[in-house]
Amino acid sequence: MPPRTAVKKKSGKRRYIRNEQEHVNVTGATSMWGNGPWKIPYGAKRVAEDAMEAIASGKLDALYDADQDACLKWLKGAPYRDRDAAATKGTKVHEAYEQILKTGITKTDDEDILKMVDDLCALTDRYNIKWERSEQTVFHSTDGWAGTMDGVVTMTFPGEDAPRRCVVDIKTSRSVQGKHEYVMQLNALANGEVIVHDDGTEEPMPAVDGAVILHVRPDKEPEAVPVQLSEESYRDFKLCVAMVYAEQAADDRITFLPPLANPDDDTALLTERKSESE
Repeated sequence: MPPRTAVKKKSGKRRYIRNEQEHVNVTGATSMWGNGPWKIPYGAKRVAEDAMEAIASGKLDALYDADQDACLKWLKGAPYRDRDAAATKGTKVHEAYEQILKTGITKTDDEDILKMVDDLCALTDRYNIKWERSEQTVFHSTDGWAGTMDGVVTMTFPGEDAPRRCVVDIKTSRSVQGKHEYVMQLNALANGEVIVHDDGTEEPMPAVDGAVILHVRPDKEPEAVPVQLSEESYRDFKLCVAMVYAEQAADDRITFLPPLANPDDDTALLTERKSESE
């Protein structure tokens, strides 16, 4: 009997299928929030920075002289190159730390990645973090979404004696503060119904009483950032899921009819008929 679930990749994006029903990706849903008001200034900044660097090196003049269309395409691609490079590095950090958890060693020789993995290990020691789950696929079929969580841990908060069980997310972005997308992601995963394993077996999502982002950067000190779990934040997330489904439904609907034909003489505009009668 084939597994009841599958995580497939299409155009670089994960697709979550359970019981033959595709679910909305958690990350894809949260990207609907506010249409990413930070994206325009971020994109403009990246284009400007790449352009200034290319001007200083003479690369921009060479691109412009060789092919103006290609030069324009290169400039417009600046935000995406930066995003993809950051995503690739973030994925490598996750993979390297996963190797540490499973085998105690990592094979990467990238200094930035090694620094961030060391920082994750330091946070683990600092807050007595113990991993109960790592890299698990979480489904909530009732609400129609699914996603991959970095893990569930127990950890001791400063000033507290008893450890908390928390859903955890490793972030390598420049900043985590003020990004409601991250809050919604963790609130969603904390409300998951089941964890589905690669072989199709399932287990209930463990109850958690906290959520934490482990934020590591090659140029910053590591930090553990608690995230508030609330009904309001999960409601915000479900609104984003509904928007994704509404957008998909709209794509399947016929909303534009053929353009109107030119009017016959007897249906011409009143002003035209007046001018003709005069």
